Amino acid sequence: MTRLQHVLRLSAIILPVLLAQQFHISGPGNAGNLDPCKYFENVTDVQQLNHHEFVAFEQCLYYFLANKAQQNSAKFGSVHPIATLPPVYGNTDQKNVKVKIGQITLQHFQLNEFIKDLNIMGYMEMQWDDQRLAWDQSQWKLEKLQIHSANHIWIPVLSSQAYETSLRNDDVMEVRKLETSNKGNVSAVISFSLKTFCDDTDFRHFPDDVYKCCFQLEPHFNQDLIEFATDGLPVFTDPKYFRDYGWSMSGTIPSVNPDPNIVAQLNFCINLQRSSSAVKIELSVPTWVTAILFLFSPFLGSIKTQLYVKLFVMLLQVVILQLFSNRIAPHLGSASATPVIMALHEFCMVMNTLSIIASILFLMQTRIRRNLPPWGWLINASQIINKFVCFFNQTAEWDSEGVELEKGGLPAQSSSNRYQADWHNAFLALHGVTTLALSLIFIFGYLVIR
Repeated sequence: MTRLQHVLRLSAIILPVLLAQQFHISGPGNAGNLDPCKYFENVTDVQQLNHHEFVAFEQCLYYFLANKAQQNSAKFGSVHPIATLPPVYGNTDQKNVKVKIGQITLQHFQLNEFIKDLNIMGYMEMQWDDQRLAWDQSQWKLEKLQIHSANHIWIPVLSSQAYETSLRNDDVMEVRKLETSNKGNVSAVISFSLKTFCDDTDFRHFPDDVYKCCFQLEPHFNQDLIEFATDGLPVFTDPKYFRDYGWSMSGTIPSVNPDPNIVAQLNFCINLQRSSSAVKIELSVPTWVTAILFLFSPFLGSIKTQLYVKLFVMLLQVVILQLFSNRIAPHLGSASATPVIMALHEFCMVMNTLSIIASILFLMQTRIRRNLPPWGWLINASQIINKFVCFFNQTAEWDSEGVELEKGGLPAQSSSNRYQADWHNAFLALHGVTTLALSLIFIFGYLVIR
């Protein structure tokens, strides 16, 4: 007996709803029969209704509003105008639909570093006014009405592919939550998946470059009737689902196009920068090691020793170039700038090559025998340099066969050997000045490149 009573009670609830759907919005001719579901006329507290009763109550309210909108829009001859016509149709006081964009929240992103495209997933909040969805709260004891289908009312459809020649990015938008208040204030939560190409003009600072990825949304329909407004909030991330995957993300404050003669546009950008220093360490440490070895090579003794060290540094630099080809070269196809770290390494290789050539030339000059002494000013200058600049005062490595050093106050027997020693000291000083000049040029070039 209890089950039979339950079935009868449920039938009494559902039947008025079906009748309201069948007769009250079937056309303009039935617009005068506004039956607000007699079963719920005496309801004073909707919280006392069961779940299925409350759902039926919401349906009654919706079909009451739909029938009322059908009656007011009879002159347009539209079927189901509450879902097909914008709120401004037939409204002389309002010319445009003002859609307010609330908080934009990101839940997930996918970045392709090689072709520089970004796909974001998340949701946004939208609000607009539709007086066709307003009701008398004294008649319907309800403040907010849940709309269970996006096809039941008119909603602004947004897309980044609103114009005919737009790039197809497979954007997706889905209405997740839709409700209206008794004042006609409609709010919706829109889930989206958007894709765009990023601007990497900051590639010069790789791997600390910033990807600037901008999105633009427009009304897909009724473009002449919709205008946007924002609440000034930046783009947020959802702490429950969002993962940064080693990237630092920041969002700009959404902006709108203020020109009423242009189609309304909603613009916002996402900035991405690597938060992990692994790539930076991988690229910068070898570069710095070779640069420091190059700068300190004059401290390492004779010209021959310096030459060996510089050749070893050159070998390291060639190996580092192979590392750069694996880590940086795949990104060069979409950017015209050269990363600073790569330009610095290139400059260091050039200066090291010049230093190697200079060391070879001066080492070759020290091997040539000369029977005439150098100029006096050159002897004096080389003595000053080799005496006061300590790391240029290096051990002679010229061929000393047949040279007799002064012993017991006796002078050397051959003056040509003394001339050769003077030439050797002169070339040591010139080599020291050359390497010092190259080091200073390298430091100055580093400051300019940075």
